[in-house]
Amino acid sequence: MADEETEFDALAEGETPEEHDLEILEGLEEHGADLAEPYEVRVNLSFPSEEQAEAAGSELEEAGYEVVAFEAAGEEEPWMIRAARDLRVDRDNVAGFRSRFADLAERHGGEFESWEAAADA
Repeated sequence: MADEETEFDALAEGETPEEHDLEILEGLEEHGADLAEPYEVRVNLSFPSEEQAEAAGSELEEAGYEVVAFEAAGEEEPWMIRAARDLRVDRDNVAGFRSRFADLAERHGGEFESWEAAADA
């Protein structure tokens, strides 16, 4: 996984998912990332309940992701999951990548929030 000197590019507000994805990939390239190689990718998902978050987290762990769950901050707040794994994400597969996580979240009653990727500083 990436070290403390790694810079992460996250989704910005107000753009379409496709624009966000391209912005992240462009940021990675600007920081010297070779998109043909795997790099650390973090996915952020939210769920209405602990049980739903745990079910999605288990599925992600079975797929080789390191998963961290964040307890809901209040009764009306969602449970958050951050899953990380070294992956190759590029312009050719980013739509399928996004779709895979959106589908996983939906299956467990949650939402895909964002993704970010590390480029060595």
